[in-house]
Amino acid sequence: MILLGNYSNPAKLWLAAAPAPAANGPTEEDDPRDLETRALRVLVVEDEFFISLHTKGLLQALGHVVVAIAVSADQAVNMAERERPDVVLMDIRLIGARDGVDAAAEIRSRFDIGSIFVTAHTDAQTRQRAEAVAPLGFLEKPLTEQRLRFGLSKVVLQ
Repeated sequence: MILLGNYSNPAKLWLAAAPAPAANGPTEEDDPRDLETRALRVLVVEDEFFISLHTKGLLQALGHVVVAIAVSADQAVNMAERERPDVVLMDIRLIGARDGVDAAAEIRSRFDIGSIFVTAHTDAQTRQRAEAVAPLGFLEKPLTEQRLRFGLSKVVLQ
């Protein structure tokens, strides 16, 4: 796992606006052409329509393929099984009885597909619960093209 950001627990990954120390790899401020990327197949899990459209547009602008958009944990698991994406961009708060943490855990255990949590909920309790499922990282909302490029570059470097 690549360490990012200035987070108190260095064994965990937190992708946000704070740049990582240079020894830990590229930062958001690095020239985007320096971040080696390839087209990823991405499952977007987001229950807010306009946010999911924005995320899809950002991903497509970066050259990635959105294989599906899911709005609930159960739908996310079903789409992951059917589409087998390279990575899941997972909102933590979803409609329905289950949340994104539950979905990410099931997707990781059943299909060995990692998730990057995309959330505005960065309180300590939520972060601790999400970290327990070994995510590839976290991106804070609102997403920007630069932040998304930086976060997905970590998937390529894995």
